[in-house]
Amino acid sequence: MRYRNVASILALSLIAPIALIGVGRTSDHADTPEIAARPGADLTDVYLFPSPSDSSKVVLAMNVHPLIMPGQGINTIFDPNVLYQFKIDTNGDAVEDLVIQAQFEGRSHRQAVQIRGPLPPIRIGALNTPLRGAPVTGSINTKITSKSMKIFAGAAEDSFFFDLEQFFNILPDRATPLTGVAIEDPNTPKQTSWRPAGEAVDFLSNGGYNVLSIVIELPKSMIRGSGNGVIGLWATTNVKEQNGWRQMDRLARPAVNEVFATVANNRHKINDESQPSEDNTELANDIQSFMTFPAGRSQAITNVVKAVLVPDLLKANLDGTGAAYLGYETNGATGGTFGGRSLGDDIIDVSLGVIFGNTIPALGLAPEDNNEIPTLTSDHVDASGKHFRSEFPYIGAPR
Repeated sequence: MRYRNVASILALSLIAPIALIGVGRTSDHADTPEIAARPGADLTDVYLFPSPSDSSKVVLAMNVHPLIMPGQGINTIFDPNVLYQFKIDTNGDAVEDLVIQAQFEGRSHRQAVQIRGPLPPIRIGALNTPLRGAPVTGSINTKITSKSMKIFAGAAEDSFFFDLEQFFNILPDRATPLTGVAIEDPNTPKQTSWRPAGEAVDFLSNGGYNVLSIVIELPKSMIRGSGNGVIGLWATTNVKEQNGWRQMDRLARPAVNEVFATVANNRHKINDESQPSEDNTELANDIQSFMTFPAGRSQAITNVVKAVLVPDLLKANLDGTGAAYLGYETNGATGGTFGGRSLGDDIIDVSLGVIFGNTIPALGLAPEDNNEIPTLTSDHVDASGKHFRSEFPYIGAPR
């Protein structure tokens, strides 16, 4: 569930309204105490989809700084001590071959933004270095146009949709970053179903919450690299330290770290600070544990989930058509062969179907295990509460 955000937002929702007003944090939402204390470094969502206006171009977007109250978007600025990065793997080794970096200067509502890349990174991994060369520059909350790119960095409606409160009721241990709730206990009663259609609540739309978005539209050729057109995308936020810019948060596929990894034993923090190339040990073990309990799925289905979700990259075929979450991995079964993630993709229901439903057996990827939990396969929330725009930057205007 996306809210890496999920875990955190939920944490906030359970101790709101005091936490929301007094602390002003959630989302990826407050995935760890360190991130909760620095909302400007808190990644909430990453998107990758073909440009609706030009088939030769692609759109990359990241949302940060969750739970900005209605009417306060224009007064919220990016953290000038954070390096925001899109990282792109072009050859399938789960290591960044290209990066796009955003940095911000000043602390006023006309804060300056500098965009560099896509270029090969100076340093790969958890410690990074700002790219060299002349940046594309402009001010936040305005559309910036260069020779090849359109750029927007500023306040926007939170584009995620999810019944967050019920999620915490189903998996209460995911609220631990701020509440200290004990890790999942098989002897502890909990909800075993989502609220029915008509009663489900989209927490973020209902609250009118905003985020800060970085949206870049650019030619596909600029991020194709030397591979076959299949790329893997993830985003990081890095904070400045003596030896370089240290990775604090990482996000690609929504609802992966948030759902599969508990906060016990620093599992969220470990995954946030590790690299996709390390997911075959760290994240794979989290998936194995969750699919065994509480999901109760067969090893065959678990193996497919690990094969699809490890490493944690938002994968896309630049030559494919139709953005659809997990579309590339399933050869278009979820809606399109481009893959990536569009703004309206119901990633929660897709994820729930994989974890608790019959999606994998229905695709012929593993035998039926008869351990589905039908009441957990949809949160009954869709994108109808959002206000996506038909033109760049596509994400809705701030509420």
